[in-house]
Amino acid sequence: MISRLKPTLIIISAPSGAGKSTLCAKMVEDYPEIVENISYTTRPPRNKEKNNIDYFFISEAEFEAKKAQNFFIESAYVHGNHYGISKDQVENALSINRPIIFDIDVQGAKTLVKKYPDSLTVFILPPSIEELRKRLEARDKGKTQNLELRIKNAEREIKEATFFNYKIVNADLDKAYAELKKIVETELINR
Repeated sequence: MISRLKPTLIIISAPSGAGKSTLCAKMVEDYPEIVENISYTTRPPRNKEKNNIDYFFISEAEFEAKKAQNFFIESAYVHGNHYGISKDQVENALSINRPIIFDIDVQGAKTLVKKYPDSLTVFILPPSIEELRKRLEARDKGKTQNLELRIKNAEREIKEATFFNYKIVNADLDKAYAELKKIVETELINR
């Protein structure tokens, strides 16, 4: 496949529940040349998430073993669970001249940008903390055990939005996606 887009990292970050996973999925749907990173995590699957598609769900012991083998290019402990990105996924995408998209927390975004300074970074903001709370409660059907931790982390992450090249407020998913698509096309289309 010949990519219309420059081979680089597209880093999408946002507080939990702001819509970054949905926006990333829409980008991959519209641009099949974009490789979707699949992170490793120790958290259990939510709702309809599937292993090897949404995440690689692994045990704490497996995660620690991979970490000790320098398997991860970036790893973090977020919301009480471990998350990590495989070095091989990133290098494989770039070696075949394809962009790779990440749905990642602020801490992980900063680590990746240090290693890949030409990355395109976008921060997705919720319209408000109150709206974010409603989204998290609806998404997890009231079963979120760490809701207050996620809200507290969201307030901290929003303060870090200035680190990113672009910021998009996701008050309306279609409008936020149109804005994201325009950014990606402006920055990465091979002309």
